[in-house]
Amino acid sequence: MVSRTDVNGNTAALKKRKREQKDDAVLALKRLRSKSHAKQQSNGNAEVASSLGKHGADSIEASAQNTNGEDVELPDVSLPVAARGAETEPSASWKVSKPMGGRMLDIDPIFSLDERHLIITYNTSIQVYSTENSLLIRRIALPVTGSDTGSDLMSTHIVASSLSKTSPEEVWVACSDGRIWHINWKTGSGAETPFTIEAKKVLGITVEAVEMGGATQDVLLVLKKLTKASGQIMAFDAKALSQGEGQLIHTYDESPRLLRFAAGGRLIVAAAKETLHIGLLKSDKKLNSLGDLEFQFHSFGVPDPITCFDIRSETQTHKKRTEIKSVDLVIGCARGAIYLYDDVLSKLPGGGSGSGKMSLFQPRKYHWHRRAVHCVKWSEDGNYLISGGYETVLVLWQLDTGKTDFLPHLSAAIENIVVSPRGSSYALHLDDNSTMIMSTAEMKPTMYVSGIQSLVLGDQPSKESVVRRVWKPVDEISTPLVTASNPRNPSQMFLCVGNGQQATLGGGVPSTPLLQVFDISSFQSVAKHAIARTNPTDANVTSQGIPIIEPMVTKLSLSPDGKWLASVDEWQPPERDVDAFLTGSKTVGEVSQERRETYLKFWEVGEEDSSFQLVSRINEAHHTSQPKTIFDLASDPTSSRFATIGNDGMVRFWTSKLRRRDGLASTGPEGQQLRAWSCSRTVALPARGQQVDLVETPAKESRSGALAFSEDGSILFAAFGASSEGVVVAIDTETGALRDVVSGMFKGEIRGIKALSSCLIMLSEELTVYDVVSDELQYSFGLKETSEAAKRLTQLAVNYQSRTFALVAPIPNPTQERMRKGAKSELAIFSVDDAEPQLVQTFPLLITSVMPAPESSGFVAVDSKAQIWSVTEGADQAPLLQPLADIGIDGDADAKAEADPLDLAGEDGGASDEEMDDADQDVEIEDDYDIHAAVVAPQRLAEIFNAAPAFAMPPIEDLFYQVAKLFSTKPVNA
Repeated sequence: MVSRTDVNGNTAALKKRKREQKDDAVLALKRLRSKSHAKQQSNGNAEVASSLGKHGADSIEASAQNTNGEDVELPDVSLPVAARGAETEPSASWKVSKPMGGRMLDIDPIFSLDERHLIITYNTSIQVYSTENSLLIRRIALPVTGSDTGSDLMSTHIVASSLSKTSPEEVWVACSDGRIWHINWKTGSGAETPFTIEAKKVLGITVEAVEMGGATQDVLLVLKKLTKASGQIMAFDAKALSQGEGQLIHTYDESPRLLRFAAGGRLIVAAAKETLHIGLLKSDKKLNSLGDLEFQFHSFGVPDPITCFDIRSETQTHKKRTEIKSVDLVIGCARGAIYLYDDVLSKLPGGGSGSGKMSLFQPRKYHWHRRAVHCVKWSEDGNYLISGGYETVLVLWQLDTGKTDFLPHLSAAIENIVVSPRGSSYALHLDDNSTMIMSTAEMKPTMYVSGIQSLVLGDQPSKESVVRRVWKPVDEISTPLVTASNPRNPSQMFLCVGNGQQATLGGGVPSTPLLQVFDISSFQSVAKHAIARTNPTDANVTSQGIPIIEPMVTKLSLSPDGKWLASVDEWQPPERDVDAFLTGSKTVGEVSQERRETYLKFWEVGEEDSSFQLVSRINEAHHTSQPKTIFDLASDPTSSRFATIGNDGMVRFWTSKLRRRDGLASTGPEGQQLRAWSCSRTVALPARGQQVDLVETPAKESRSGALAFSEDGSILFAAFGASSEGVVVAIDTETGALRDVVSGMFKGEIRGIKALSSCLIMLSEELTVYDVVSDELQYSFGLKETSEAAKRLTQLAVNYQSRTFALVAPIPNPTQERMRKGAKSELAIFSVDDAEPQLVQTFPLLITSVMPAPESSGFVAVDSKAQIWSVTEGADQAPLLQPLADIGIDGDADAKAEADPLDLAGEDGGASDEEMDDADQDVEIEDDYDIHAAVVAPQRLAEIFNAAPAFAMPPIEDLFYQVAKLFSTKPVNA
């Protein structure tokens, strides 16, 4: 039971206790300063920014607790993080796992030659998957680090990857800073020792097998950026890479962005914005070294800016000399057109330099896409073109007839298309961080890999930005990723995401109308549901070309049994669209706030398939004279009850009841009772210790609020108020009575509140741990002043199993106030009884969400690169999926078994005659009885079950035999 105590009323008692413990405070201050001085001497005068307080924080403010459990006041103390280094070693009882997942880059996936593996390039790794079962075989981490400046020029990122043409077990990967890795994707070797070339910025690479000096070897063409409007192509072989010096092939007055090397090193195609450059090898003689690679270049203009292209070349051998027979070229453009150039070589001038734009080419034009063509590829036989873009539709163009086939309603925009080596399947990389393989015959997926689909700021500009748009994309992460764990299946987490990166970034405001169900144990996306208004395939662009902004889900909470899900989504018109509604002295921002739409929704979660059925929608759950924001949403840990707090100064309890119609209980299609949600109780909150009418007196300064249930569900703690005037109210959940009102616990905006045991953990500009039973302030740390986005990204998470809580906050950067690329975060783990953090860990990326780990004593964090980190305590295992190679399973075991299925030899190298006879007999039986699955038409089943009314149906035994006869199969006669 919480006693009614006003902390402000005990000021005299607190001062008395502080005076009595003055000596202890001085001693504590000396110890802190001595530790700081010793660490500074051992680590030099380096300074690293940090946002946390004591033991790895910037400053300690307010108060701390002495050994007797009493509060003492300490002056401000600064502890530079350099005293412990940029990243402290984790405590012996805590460990941080390697990151898993990441964002799939806009780079073509790579098929292995046998099509049994697919290699996908992520922003921080190369990952190898099995095409048969979508399992992760190997994750090869690459030491890619970004710059804190956030500029595209200085940001370090992977730009290209390509399979080796001479060794199919190896892959080449290039980084923008000039590092090139030569990696064996079956073993992972080579990731630690990259080659380094001198380059201001590498834009891409392409690889081709070239015969030089009597041997065939890989030759890399590297596209380098010199200035903003110039670039060059350099050629490297293995020897040149080891020396860091290559052969200059060509220099441009403009900066090409796409590059291809083909026809055994005899053809180069490079694409600039509106120009194509074609390079042909000058000499037909045998090549002895890189110095013999000399090309004659031709260039011609194209109608629109180029976003992608593909080439199809044929070679022929004449008198032991290989020549290019023909070259066909297809390009995709930024305004949706596709241009096909047939037999380009026959139309090039014989001996001219090719400088300038020629008008001899009259391409065939295909136009279906409304916006930029993201990718276009030739089919294996050359009879089709396959293209994709923002419309989420795969388009197949039949060249002979001009007909088109469509595969619509994919989950996101298509970024890359790759045709398998045999031409039997397509690999599609989608904009929602997923990749699938589809068979060309049935156009059905045979493999699917999906990662976290949260907002990620890309290192390269989108293909949509090749032409100027009237809108600007989102350039910072300003809100945390809304997540929740599934109580029914703790390995599943729910994340609020958008319709791919293009839809999320478009319009200048991020949108997250979808709920992704992600299984962290298998590291696969289970499902994705729309829980807010979406426009995936409708007209989602205004007449001015501006994307229609979708709502953002701001809060998410599940009942303890996992049966009910409550969500809050908000939408407000952008300021550019409210000019027509301006009246009187109202500003654009005020009108936009008045037209805000806020919905509280309750969903019934399916027990088996994690489906979501909307049960109730509450429009403007907290409404006065105008819509009010819902600050927080919390679920009762002991029952199916939710609570919300809004800007109207009210706490509302929400419970379900049977849905009735005409006095009778409503039932669903399967006879289940239907329920509806409504507000069961409303509690008005005091402000500054007094009851105020917030309806008639609008607040002059912004308010904030947060909610937390006690562990037994008997008390609801509500924090509410204006800046620096917030109060904490203890509400009896059974009666709605105010059991306690505590003021002075917050400094600045209220960011979060959590209940653990008898303590409240409160987050504002300070982290405060307060024991509500004994009325004692355990400890309090001041957080460094940061930007508004950084304040929103400062988060709390509580793990009730380990009785600890985690605080994550962005690290302040004096040169960068906004949360753009290069931002970092720091995580600290505390217990409520000790101000000493158990772990302080610096992450190289911005942490966008933190939550307790499922069935573990640790925590799970999601960063700004869509990676998941696990922080576990003691012997607990990380709940994340491990690649098969990391757990000692050979990913090629199935391939070996299939290659030699009758390998019955034992360790002695032989088998008995009886065993061989048995094996032969088994093979003969399998050959004689080749079983094929039966295909049963639906009408055949309908004939059986609809033959007579239900009361006149034959016995169930007869029905069983009739159905079994349909599905039974017969041996195929030889």
